[in-house]
Amino acid sequence: MTESVAVPAQEQAIFFEGKAAESFKRPGLFLLLLGAGGVPLSLLWDYSWECTIGVDLFWAPPHTAIYISIALAGLGALAMLGRNTPGMRLGPWRGSFGTWLTLWGVAAFASALLFERWWQGAYGLSAGIWHPPQICKTVSFFAILAGAWSCCAAAQNRNEGSLLGKYGFLVAGGFLLVLINVVSVTGSYANRQHSGAFYELTCVTYTPPLVALAVAGRVRFSATTASLVYVAVWCCIVWLLPLFSARPMTAPVYNPLDHMMPPPFPLLLILPALATDALLRGFSWPGGWTVSWLKAGVAGLVVAVVFILTQWFFAEFLLSGAAKNWIFAGGGQHWPFFLKISDTARQAFWTTAGDELNEGSCLAAIMLAVLSARLGLWAGAWMKGLRR
Repeated sequence: MTESVAVPAQEQAIFFEGKAAESFKRPGLFLLLLGAGGVPLSLLWDYSWECTIGVDLFWAPPHTAIYISIALAGLGALAMLGRNTPGMRLGPWRGSFGTWLTLWGVAAFASALLFERWWQGAYGLSAGIWHPPQICKTVSFFAILAGAWSCCAAAQNRNEGSLLGKYGFLVAGGFLLVLINVVSVTGSYANRQHSGAFYELTCVTYTPPLVALAVAGRVRFSATTASLVYVAVWCCIVWLLPLFSARPMTAPVYNPLDHMMPPPFPLLLILPALATDALLRGFSWPGGWTVSWLKAGVAGLVVAVVFILTQWFFAEFLLSGAAKNWIFAGGGQHWPFFLKISDTARQAFWTTAGDELNEGSCLAAIMLAVLSARLGLWAGAWMKGLRR
């Protein structure tokens, strides 16, 4: 006969409260991932809106989409909080590191929005692209995406959910790659892809997430899968936006448009991501501090060399007449209405003296990729052991 054990009422309340919080965690994570993914998509729409229409009001459709996306991410993060949830405590509530980081990003965006309203009233709408409020908003965007990525990593490590726990980490990593490209979209035109500064910037920004994905992902080709998410999301924007008619609403109009202007074609991150997966997951590496730097050196070298070789020739294709179609949106055919550019410059590479891709700039890109790969190894190891 089984002996019954009396459980104190307080412990029963804590148990059932923890179960209730756990039941909200998975829908909250889905909502957080949905809102975080909507941020770079809305920003791409906003970029096309500004380049096509020009009237950039507070409640413009792309801005409204950004507000909704951030609100969804915030609601998802709030749903993951609980009184007995393992994690960091703030007042009576507990939550994971990613949850609190997301909520901080939401609060930072609201503050940056108020800051921007004051800034525009004081200095006007044409106060520069990277003015202080815009920098604050960009930091909040990355905080929200990084928070969602961390939450998905913790869910993956706890094996929560067959699909969300396994692939949410990769989807969030793909969205992070999209956000990185959105922030640097004006410098990612094919016309700039024969300059040394372009490859130095790409090696230092894309290498850490690719390496972290390869280290912390549970899928065999984690970095490759995330890069496929990045390409699929970006290509959908490139292909869908031109289907909607639009025209410039402000002067001067140097490039007449009758449809939404697509952003430039995405970068070929799939090949360096595939090389990173093959290098970090296809070989058995011993532990140790010196071996970590060896891995970073090899991974950084591979990422930089593969990306430079593939993107260099792909840029030539994007500026040729063969890419002047709906699929690749290249050939120098899509430009913002306010940009005064000659026919020659549309299909030419823009390089200045001292900014050519030569031995020095290639070496600089490789060194930056090595340092970034070391950062990616650290971040990947941290996310691999993340449980909350």
